[in-house]
Amino acid sequence: MKVTRTEIDGVPVFWASGGTADGYRVALLFRVGQSDETLARSGITHLVEHLALHRVGQPEHHYNGTVDSVTTAFFTEGDGDEVVRFLGTVCGALREPPLDRLEAEKQILRTEAAGRSPGAAGRLLLWRYGAAGYGLQGYEELGLPAHTAEDVTAWTARWFTRANAALAVVGGPPPAGLRLDLPDGARVPPPAPTSALPQTPAYFNSQVNGVGLSAVVPRATAGNVFATLLQRRLHRALRLDDALSYNVQVGYSPRDGEMAHIVAFADGLAEAHPRLTQEFVDEIERIADEPVPDAELREAVSIHRARLDQPEVAGALTMSSCWNELMGAPDRTYEEILLDLDGLTPGDVREVARTVRDSALLMVPDGQEPHVDRYVPAPGSSVVAVRGETFDRADPEAGHLHLIVGPTGVTSMTGPSLGTVRYDSCAAVLAWPDGARALIGLDGITVHIEPNRWIGADGLPARIDRMVPADRVVPMPARPDEDIPERPETAPARPKPGRRRSAPRFRLPFGLRRGTAWDDPCLAAVLPQVGAGRLDAGLELLSRSRPLPELRGFYLDRLSRAAAGHSDRLDALAAARPDDPDVHLWLGGTLIREAWNVRGGARAKDVTEERFAQFWLILAGAGEPLYRAAELLPEDPVPWNCLQLHAMGLQLGRLELDRIWRELKDRHGGLYCGHYTRAQALCGKWCGSDAEVLEFAESAVEAAEPGDPLTAMLPVALLENGIGSEDGVKAYLSSRPETHAALGAAADKWLTHMADHPRTREAHHLFGAAFYYAGDHDRARHHLSQAGMTLTDGLPWGYWPRPARTYKEARRAVGLR
Repeated sequence: MKVTRTEIDGVPVFWASGGTADGYRVALLFRVGQSDETLARSGITHLVEHLALHRVGQPEHHYNGTVDSVTTAFFTEGDGDEVVRFLGTVCGALREPPLDRLEAEKQILRTEAAGRSPGAAGRLLLWRYGAAGYGLQGYEELGLPAHTAEDVTAWTARWFTRANAALAVVGGPPPAGLRLDLPDGARVPPPAPTSALPQTPAYFNSQVNGVGLSAVVPRATAGNVFATLLQRRLHRALRLDDALSYNVQVGYSPRDGEMAHIVAFADGLAEAHPRLTQEFVDEIERIADEPVPDAELREAVSIHRARLDQPEVAGALTMSSCWNELMGAPDRTYEEILLDLDGLTPGDVREVARTVRDSALLMVPDGQEPHVDRYVPAPGSSVVAVRGETFDRADPEAGHLHLIVGPTGVTSMTGPSLGTVRYDSCAAVLAWPDGARALIGLDGITVHIEPNRWIGADGLPARIDRMVPADRVVPMPARPDEDIPERPETAPARPKPGRRRSAPRFRLPFGLRRGTAWDDPCLAAVLPQVGAGRLDAGLELLSRSRPLPELRGFYLDRLSRAAAGHSDRLDALAAARPDDPDVHLWLGGTLIREAWNVRGGARAKDVTEERFAQFWLILAGAGEPLYRAAELLPEDPVPWNCLQLHAMGLQLGRLELDRIWRELKDRHGGLYCGHYTRAQALCGKWCGSDAEVLEFAESAVEAAEPGDPLTAMLPVALLENGIGSEDGVKAYLSSRPETHAALGAAADKWLTHMADHPRTREAHHLFGAAFYYAGDHDRARHHLSQAGMTLTDGLPWGYWPRPARTYKEARRAVGLR
């Protein structure tokens, strides 16, 4: 079983005894595969492989070629002369490809593709890696029609070189006269993996008749043996014990020199999907949690030792040596592999099992989800929309659908769900002669555009084609007429853009006034100018606040309220000042305010579908400027607070909210407005629960420095938990003596060393309301007297139909006028 290394014409050669009765088995490997291509020009490696083998003709001996993710291989078996001729012909065809066969081989490849599907493994790779690198195995070879003779010549010259090749020979030393006449070049390492998963373990739903899993583990003997153990366990549990699955498959395959993929799949009937999903996941959990019995491990090891005793092992070892050479990985002898197998322990396998569980991506049938909380949904939509021109559907019965086309990309909207492909991260644009376009992002998100379905979209195809790099466009064949949507005979008039609403105004009872909730003469002077549409003064104020996050968050809140209704002017300023973080931040904050003004403060069940659609559309436009502001001023936490509001309104989910919160905390661990918004996100009506928001508030109180109004997060949580009616709030707060004591301690921690802070008046309102509803009128009187006659928005009074009247009644009840 010895593998010997030598060299021919600068190409490393690995040979071993064995072979066939006819002589030799050889494989010429190159370090190039699908993952080295782009989606828009995919298929070129496969095309080169076909062109090279065409030159071989129809010899008597067997030969073939393959292209996988990272390698291309040419195989044959025969006597010495046949091997020499085969390799000489292949190398000659790689030096000078038979380009007269280009179109014919394209046709053959398209025919081959028609009978092939990426299958479950391809879908798992696509969802893990996106539309690039290792994820390309989940796509068709879209680029085939566009490849030219020049493309093929350049690709072969770059990749099919002596420095990027290795030869495996089984049957003895290489035959006499063997030449590997390849061009000079350079060794190219495997590509770095991309990622479409912000977090693992994750899952996604698919129209699939079973359950699949992919995981990434270190490339080692333990991972290979684990795959065998998992195969046996799943087969026993899902087929032999419970008859849920007929075919269970588990595979282990190296990804690159360091890591490997483990892929598992178990089929099942639709009626078995719930139990199949549960038991599949349970087995993954069990093998990670419980040590594998020694006897079971020895059985798996014996299976692998038996494989090493087969005649085919010589070919596997030489191929492995070639693979390691091309990947830059250490090689192992036959004896070393046996020692690794014999030295495996249950702890080694358990470590792999935990890596599988932690890196797992599950594919489950539609309607199913893992019953284990650790699995999070893999993102199937985008979190940011582009800003640009909005198109409405020509068929009014299509529902609340929108298409946004801007200078940076395109976004499709279905309710609050976003699908965005930016031009600078576009993997491919499929372009049909009738004008249809499909833009595929590097993250795998796809936006389909049928111009006939959108009002005023005739010029969209040409507009998109101008913005996308030419090498990303994939010309598609003409579609049958029946596949092209018809344009409605009388398309409805395009609705006027939704009016950007300023903050709602209500008549204040005598004695109350609107104010900034903090005495700031600079802000007081600027707000009237902003309300009148003069924005420069507001930008100057925001610019001066950059070193002071608490003040900056407060200014942004007030300036956005004042600018509501003027976002079009801010939009123009942002276009004129693309590198000004303040204008982008203000634009994002103002759009959020305009969106919430459209939605109103009513409960979701009382908001009409039309108002929700307009709310989502306006809110979606805030994401791009806010991320731009965060990019331009990386240490600023305030854009991330706004992005919390953006994510809440667009229902982006807990995973995204948690990510944004981590970004904010990394920049400022005690930002008042950030904590206030986080408390909103964690309450039961959004993405948390009464217990979670209360725990968050208690932690904020504990972490707050004496004198910091951050302690007001406790009344925020208590008021949120009691919201429903004033009687409900009173009952909630007055029936919990321990809560009342904690509220008093939080207030005292703030009041004892109270410092000047932009949120002081807000905190007095919050504590005052909480004590008032708890029946502690003495404490409420102190806080409400400090709050004065200036009314704040939102909590604690803004949740009632008549907030100003409610506040005056509270003041009167505690003895204030």
